[in-house]
Amino acid sequence: MEAIINLGEEKVRLRANALTAHHYKNQFKSDILKDTFNALGGVEAILELQDLASAEDYKKLQVLLDKIDTVLIHQLVWSFAKTANIHLEPFYDWLSNVDMPPLTELLLEDGFVELLVGNVYRKK
Repeated sequence: MEAIINLGEEKVRLRANALTAHHYKNQFKSDILKDTFNALGGVEAILELQDLASAEDYKKLQVLLDKIDTVLIHQLVWSFAKTANIHLEPFYDWLSNVDMPPLTELLLEDGFVELLVGNVYRKK
């Protein structure tokens, strides 16, 4: 799965595949699946996130934000970016040089939630 998101003025390609879990584990010493569930507030929140269709869903998003762990989301974004670009710098170097948008904007980027949710759950 792939998505291109805006981080400030920069377009960043994100990719999720089996290698993503290895990048994540190597950098953060934790399991990507477990942390994705924790970052998003569990299975129910993941299903609700998947149903967000547009910016008009801000009320739903506001309820979900209380369940979301921003640091874990940043770590996941880095891991997806690392999968798309093997030469990406280490997490803290990258984070200090990227213009990370507010979480509400990040979650409403085209394809981002699908990438995030698709990493742990897919509808048939």
